[in-house]
Amino acid sequence: MDDKYLACLALSCVEVSPKAWRRLVDFFGSEENVLGASAVELEAIRGVSPQVRERVRSASKRLDTIDDDLRRMDEAGVHGIPFYDKRYPPLLKQIDDPPGLLFVRGELKDEDRFGIAIVGSRHPRDYGVQIARKLANDLARAGLTIVSGGALGIDAAAHEGSLQAGGRTIAVLGCGLDVPYPSDHKDLFARISQQGAVVSEFPLKAPPEQWRFPRRNRIISGLSRGVVVCDAPEDSGSLITATCAAEQGRDVFAVPGNVDGNHNRGAHKLLKDGAKLVETADDVLQEYRLVSASEEQKATTLPKVEVTPDEEKILGMLDLDPLPMDTIIERMDMSTADVSGLLTFLEMKRLVKRVAGPAYVRVLR
Repeated sequence: MDDKYLACLALSCVEVSPKAWRRLVDFFGSEENVLGASAVELEAIRGVSPQVRERVRSASKRLDTIDDDLRRMDEAGVHGIPFYDKRYPPLLKQIDDPPGLLFVRGELKDEDRFGIAIVGSRHPRDYGVQIARKLANDLARAGLTIVSGGALGIDAAAHEGSLQAGGRTIAVLGCGLDVPYPSDHKDLFARISQQGAVVSEFPLKAPPEQWRFPRRNRIISGLSRGVVVCDAPEDSGSLITATCAAEQGRDVFAVPGNVDGNHNRGAHKLLKDGAKLVETADDVLQEYRLVSASEEQKATTLPKVEVTPDEEKILGMLDLDPLPMDTIIERMDMSTADVSGLLTFLEMKRLVKRVAGPAYVRVLR
């Protein structure tokens, strides 16, 4: 490891902010010089707080034990990519405050330069989950990298959709990479690291404190050409990501939803403010003049599933908004047992899904 990399790692481990990092390097010329600066020299820099100066002194001392940090990273399967490294994502370099170093599990590739973020509620409706998964799946099949935050709900659906398509996906965490959060996603993060990358600007052992998540959102948008907001209420953190995207000059897209209720009011507000409406992956692809899929990909789509006339009638009633079973029975004018049997067969064919109510939604293919 060269001295420049070790200096970057030390500054990252004590969490010197990107803006302070840049100001220090602009003044001293390099990260190594920053750590070698005296207290008097550090105090001479305008705009650098006492807290930052103390962090720099801590980073300088940390060089003495930096081998411990390197060992922990190796054990966790994590490597660092500093800003000056040719592997550093070029899109992320363009934002106002890029991290001085990215912690990465997995691999960032040149093809990730065309990333699309899909973000939304941590507590989505089934409608949002299915839309996010299908959007991610179709965009991944078209060769785009899907970026999201690794959270519950829409984020997880986006990552899963990309993985199912055999595409690349990047999860940006608001904690250290050895502190999987949410813990239920430990397996998901492992799969993402095999088919893309899990990244963070925060060092190992950094806890998932609330303030870290709005800050990491600028990285989600920074890694992406555009951000798609799906199933987001007015207080959704995904709106912060959309704001970051707009400030970074990236495209903002939003998926419309049912106007009855507050589930998607945040996305609807984005649409009112000029976000581009997305109904299918083609809406995103056409924005960048990309084709939806190659002929080879089209040939590998799911085969048509045979259904009976009665099953077809039920499918015609359903969309992604739950339809109560009582309503289906009433419209079919059949016995409860017969309708229940039809719905069971449709579930077995993976054409419908039962949700709370009981109610049913159509499954996107």
